[in-house]
Amino acid sequence: MEEAVRSVCFNNDGSQLALGMKDGSFTVLRVRDMTEVVHIKDRKEVIHELKFSPDGSYLAVGSNDGLVDIYAVAQRYKKVGECNKSSCFITHLDWSVDNRFLQTNDGAGERLFYRMPAGKFLPKEEAKGIHWMTWTSVLGPEVNGIWPKYSNVNDINSVDANYSNAVLVTGDDFGLVKLFRFPCLKKAAKFKKYIGHSAHVTNVRWSHDLQWVVSTGGADHSVFQWRFLPEGVMNGVLEPLLQEGYADSNSGESDSDLSDVPELDSDIEQEAQMNYERQVYKEDLPQLKKKLVGSLKRQKAPDEGLRLQFVHGYRGCDCRNNLFYTQTGEVVYHVAAVAVVYNRQQHSQRFYLGHDDDILSLTAHPLKDYVATGQVGRDPAIHIWDVQTLKCLSLLRGQHQRGVCALEFTADGKSLVSVGIDEGHCIVIWDWKKGEKLAKAKGHKDKIFVVKGNPFRMDKLVTVGVKHIKFWQHTESVFQGY
Repeated sequence: MEEAVRSVCFNNDGSQLALGMKDGSFTVLRVRDMTEVVHIKDRKEVIHELKFSPDGSYLAVGSNDGLVDIYAVAQRYKKVGECNKSSCFITHLDWSVDNRFLQTNDGAGERLFYRMPAGKFLPKEEAKGIHWMTWTSVLGPEVNGIWPKYSNVNDINSVDANYSNAVLVTGDDFGLVKLFRFPCLKKAAKFKKYIGHSAHVTNVRWSHDLQWVVSTGGADHSVFQWRFLPEGVMNGVLEPLLQEGYADSNSGESDSDLSDVPELDSDIEQEAQMNYERQVYKEDLPQLKKKLVGSLKRQKAPDEGLRLQFVHGYRGCDCRNNLFYTQTGEVVYHVAAVAVVYNRQQHSQRFYLGHDDDILSLTAHPLKDYVATGQVGRDPAIHIWDVQTLKCLSLLRGQHQRGVCALEFTADGKSLVSVGIDEGHCIVIWDWKKGEKLAKAKGHKDKIFVVKGNPFRMDKLVTVGVKHIKFWQHTESVFQGY
C-alpha cells in the first residue's frame, strides 16, 4: 500500500478486505487475488475504525474528523449516509444484528446511536433493547465494570465481547490484557489480567471460532495470540473462569493467580485505604494517666537502660523522595518514628529521635547539612534538624492535620514547603528559621505525592498527585495554583 494502514476489516463472507488509511482514504481489496475494488478519499484525517454491516450491504467508515460515512457495497461503495453528531475522533463502531442501527464511541467519551443507512441520530432512550452483532464499545452500562478508579476515557483502547462464553477481553494503556464477564454492569467488576506487552495494547479481537484472542502492542510492535481456556486449566488444576474471591478492579490486590506483576495502580489503591488517624495520641497520655488509680505502689525504675543500636527497615509503602545523601556521604532516611543517618563505610547508624509518631516525609537542605522530617499526628510536627549534631533547629506545627506527606526546601534554603494529608491536602510555605507560616492554600482533593520547587525561581512550585499535576506561584499577597 502506498499509504500507511491504520484499520482493517473483512466483510461477512471474507471475500473483501477494507483498509483505513492514515490520509483519510480507504481501500477495498478482493481477498482472492488482492486486487483493488475501490479507493475512496472523502476525509482528511486518519481512518481508525471501519466495519461492514452483518449482511455485507454497507460499510461504515469512522475518521478522526469525528464523522462516520456509510457506503453501499452493491453500488460500488456509493456514499449513502453520514453520522455527524460526534464532537471528537471516532474510536469504535458496532452494527446491530438487523443492520438497522450503528453505535459509535469517540475520543470525548460519547456513545451515540444512528439509524442506518442514512445516519439519522437516534436518542439513547430509543436505543434500548437493540441487539448488537459485535460489542467493541468501551462505553455503556454493559461495560461499566471494566473501568478502574482514576481512569481516563482513553485508558482502555479496545474491547471485544465473546457472546457465546459471556466474556469480554480488554486492552489498555498499561500493557494489560484483561478478561471480564460480559455484561459487567456493576462498577469494579472482577477480572483476570495477563502480562506480556511492554507498552500500551492498541487492539484486542477474538478469532472467528472464539478459541483465540489476538492482541497488538503499540510501542512494542508485537502481535500476541492468547488461547482461550473456558475452564482455565492452571498447573493441572481445573479452576472456574472467575473465582469468587478474585479481587475487584478498585482493590489494591487486583492481581489474579495468572499475574506476576502487581496492578500498576495498586500502590495508589493501597494508600487510599491507609488510615493515619490514631485512637490515642502521645499528648493524650498525661490525661489518661490521671484517670488511672494505681492499686500497687510502683517500684523504682531499673538502673539498667537500653540504647538504640541499629534499625532494619525503610518506609517506602506510602512515601516518596525520602532517601538522601548528606554532604559527608552518609545516607539519611526514615522508618517508624526514627530518622536514620547511615554510614556505609562503617556500617553504623546514628538516629534523630525527636519524633513521637511515624515519620511520613523527609527532605534535605540544598546548602547545609540540615534535614526536615514530617510525621503523623493530630497536629503533626515538622522537625528541622542538624545531621551532624542531631539537634533540632526548628519545630513547625499548627497548620496541618493527620500528617505531613511531602516536604521541600526552596532552592535558596530559606523557606520550607509542606503538604498535609487532610481533606484538602493543604500546602504551607514556612520561614522555617522563624517558625512562621508565610502562605497556605488547599492543594487538591486527591492525594499529593510530591512537591518540587523551581531551582531558579523561589516563587514557583509544582505538585504531583493522583491523576493531576498543578503549578503554583507565591507572592506576598497571593498563593495560587493553576
